Amino acid sequence: MKKIVLGAIMLTGVLYAKDLKVYQFENEIPKNIETNIKDSISITKEKYKDGESSLKWKFKKGETLSILGDVGYTVFKTGEQEKARSSYSMWIYNENPIDDELLVQFKKDGVVKCWFPIKMNFKGWRTMWVQYDRDMKGEPIEGMDEITFVAPNESGEILIDQIMPSVLIDPRHNARDEQVDFINLEADAAANAHWMALYKNYNQIDKNEKKIVLNKSEIEGIKKVEKRYREKLLKKIQVTPELITEKEEEFSEYKKISLEFIQRLVIYKDLKPEEKEKIKYIATKEFGIYLTELAYMYNSTDNIQEKDRIAKLFNESLEYMYNQGWTKGSSQGTVHHLGYQMREIYEAIFLMKEPLVKLGTVDKAKEMVSWYSAMGMIYTPKENLKINIDVLNTMLPGMLTAILLNENQEKEGRELYQLQSYLMNSIDYSPGVLGGFKYDGTVFHHMQNYPAYAKGAFEGLVPIIYYLNGTPYAVTGEQYKIVKDAVLTTRLYSNKYNYLLSLTGRHPNGKFKIDTESFRLMALSGERGIDKELAEAYLRLSPQGKSVEKFKGMGFKEEAAPKGSWTMNMGSLQLHRRKEWLAGVKGYSRYLVGNETYIKNNLYGRYMSYGAFQILESSLKESGYVQEGWDWKHFPGTTAINVPFEKLKSSISQVDTKSGVEEMLLSDETYSGGNSLNGNGMFAMKLHEHPKYNGTHKARKSLFFFDNRAILLGSGIENSDSENETHTTLFQNYLGQNMKNSYTQNEDTIIDSQNNMYKVVEGDIVLKKGKQESRDQNTGERTENNYELAYINHGKAPKNGKYHYSILIKGDEQEQDKFKKNSKYEVLNQDNNSHIVKDLKSNMTGYALFESGKVQNNRFIESVDTPSMILLQENDKEIQMSFVDPDLRLYEGKDEEQYDENGVMIERSIYSRPWIGNIGKEHTTLVVLKGKYTSENSSKVKSEIDGEFTKLSITSKNGEPVKIILKKIS
Repeated sequence: MKKIVLGAIMLTGVLYAKDLKVYQFENEIPKNIETNIKDSISITKEKYKDGESSLKWKFKKGETLSILGDVGYTVFKTGEQEKARSSYSMWIYNENPIDDELLVQFKKDGVVKCWFPIKMNFKGWRTMWVQYDRDMKGEPIEGMDEITFVAPNESGEILIDQIMPSVLIDPRHNARDEQVDFINLEADAAANAHWMALYKNYNQIDKNEKKIVLNKSEIEGIKKVEKRYREKLLKKIQVTPELITEKEEEFSEYKKISLEFIQRLVIYKDLKPEEKEKIKYIATKEFGIYLTELAYMYNSTDNIQEKDRIAKLFNESLEYMYNQGWTKGSSQGTVHHLGYQMREIYEAIFLMKEPLVKLGTVDKAKEMVSWYSAMGMIYTPKENLKINIDVLNTMLPGMLTAILLNENQEKEGRELYQLQSYLMNSIDYSPGVLGGFKYDGTVFHHMQNYPAYAKGAFEGLVPIIYYLNGTPYAVTGEQYKIVKDAVLTTRLYSNKYNYLLSLTGRHPNGKFKIDTESFRLMALSGERGIDKELAEAYLRLSPQGKSVEKFKGMGFKEEAAPKGSWTMNMGSLQLHRRKEWLAGVKGYSRYLVGNETYIKNNLYGRYMSYGAFQILESSLKESGYVQEGWDWKHFPGTTAINVPFEKLKSSISQVDTKSGVEEMLLSDETYSGGNSLNGNGMFAMKLHEHPKYNGTHKARKSLFFFDNRAILLGSGIENSDSENETHTTLFQNYLGQNMKNSYTQNEDTIIDSQNNMYKVVEGDIVLKKGKQESRDQNTGERTENNYELAYINHGKAPKNGKYHYSILIKGDEQEQDKFKKNSKYEVLNQDNNSHIVKDLKSNMTGYALFESGKVQNNRFIESVDTPSMILLQENDKEIQMSFVDPDLRLYEGKDEEQYDENGVMIERSIYSRPWIGNIGKEHTTLVVLKGKYTSENSSKVKSEIDGEFTKLSITSKNGEPVKIILKKIS
């Protein structure tokens, strides 16, 4: 028999409690519990939520049961590091629904101070998390000394277990449901509404059973969707009577314990060890895997007796689930992040639709799936629709399952059209830094470009686009293109499969990779047959994968590795690719956070966006990154203070009730981003560290890409840290046991172990190799590994520091010899106003114009009235120009709430900022050119001659490059 692994209390969520009291009713009735009718309560082993028993209350109309003693309620103290509030929790089992309410009162000296009702029209177990201050009627006070339950207006019997009179819970996470529909009402419109608003979403499902007649195409479309979904999910396995018996025995063990959602377990954090020992459970994720195994078994045998036996077991397993409170209308106290734990349950139920229909229980299953997947979301009015990455990843598959569980084909078709409408109206470009798709191909979540969540979104959304393709319910047109472009973009910021380290968010562990299956399914979902671009990208990324022979047989060929330069300023990201390598550089600003750090994630990631520059060829490890031993103070390309690890470790708190316990710091600068022209590119930023750590740390940084060369400049480097040096890191590479392959140094060049040649023109170089000590990004424990490290040392408390170095990326010997002799570029200016570099090979000049005003030391630009980034390439008869205003302009002026009374920036949650959903404002920049030029006027560019100068008025937004062709007037 398969070993049953019972759940252990492993808590990673957020709950804060001291001296927590819990009533588990394991032995005798506590002496402080009394009723007004003798012998109406007893301890029973009939059913329980923990241990082996619960409290049975056989009540008469209006009877009361009281628990005497300090309730434990505490008033929330403003200014506390965490924002948890005192809440009440309990479990109730009801066998016979009652059309009335159980009243729960909290008293002081016999006087009711606050109370709440529980609707008793349910069967099975139910729980609730009720916040005293917000959710209850009346006014709670500290020192309340009695809890009284007032029975409904008719006799009945209930079981009560696990009463927790006062437990501190994050106020974002209490969830309302059909028994307590008054809880946390503001969650219906909060940032986490997609998790928390199950009650609202279910109740907006259109109950109109208006008759429709499906045509042949619609009927065939339904069959096609079901067939594709089924084929994608189903696995064939060998079924034996012994295997069925094993599953029956497995289920018999589950019936002895609870079915738990891991996010609920936080409520047990501060229980005593002996109290925790009584809590035995199977997690919903594991239970879903068990159900899926049953579904595979049912669909893998033709033996009628075996099928009947499996179907009976599956149906009993669902009944157990419903009895545990996992049913329509129940929110389990909290449902935040539920979708991650339910997918297997949804899929298993879909695969078992046939026997559930025969047993007459499919409707109950559909209702349950509709509730927990928030299927009612597809009925959201069009004007209120917006995309959410968590929904795409974890909830959309459940929504489709709920629809396909319909017995009535007309209703199934009607709901598929509603799903189509939801997708067609919500797949759009999201405003500001809100989650969703962006014009530059990035996908946002947690207010930032987040490839790991994009991967999850594609894994949820793209299969559904595939299932619906070629039916009347398909996702087509601009919506298909938006998803296609986002999928294709993933191969640009990854090489070949790993993301740039600076894009890994709070998970810099090297484990996350792009989803190649999304390329295949999107290719198969083309509106006019197979999509060529996606199919050929798939052939490069997955040369041995599914559909390869099909695509090749249709004449498609593996694409060449992407080559060029890409600007993604919604994420302050510039990418540059040649041959089989990717180079990327990332910054941050007053709109874009520089790091995401949780209590156990990315504890040392403060510098991840300080101009981090990485060269990726193959995997992260093969490109020099291994988490163990990696020095978080030396991300290549960054200019950062070399503080001790204990000072680098993030000081994390829950800043407000809009956020969790996390750190996501902003700058006060608007200048950070990139620009591209004719396959080359640039990046520049004004670096200013948040005053939470060191608000005196500043730098002006730029990087210019010309083919396989990168030129990096810095100026204005300063801070007041007189204890620690400030470094600009050239490279940091994992060596493992290959110490002989470390860097080599010649006269004025260094070649690192990755075959990149560095030429430092200005700056004091420090080179190291050997055992390097660091800290684990999750735990803070000591790690070490063999590394090579090179940096420019600006000293302690630098003033107006500078650096200037160039890199030949992956050059061969001939290229390296030429680079040593002549790097083929000129630095025309390098100060706090501008960094200007001219490439002598391509005749391209890059301008990082940090300030408005006159532009020094160049042939072409006289002045700009807005800090800008410009690339110019001079040809025989024309000048090609690319212009960027990197200011996203999500708001003007100062966000006053981010500053204290002395004007010093303070930490505020990005989720609380009122401007995060603003559309970037258009801005017109005046660029004055030396000489007379003509250009084609457009909505973005106007030109006029003014004496010996040409005035260009360039209108742009969202940091998008504006391309201009200038023709010289002789």
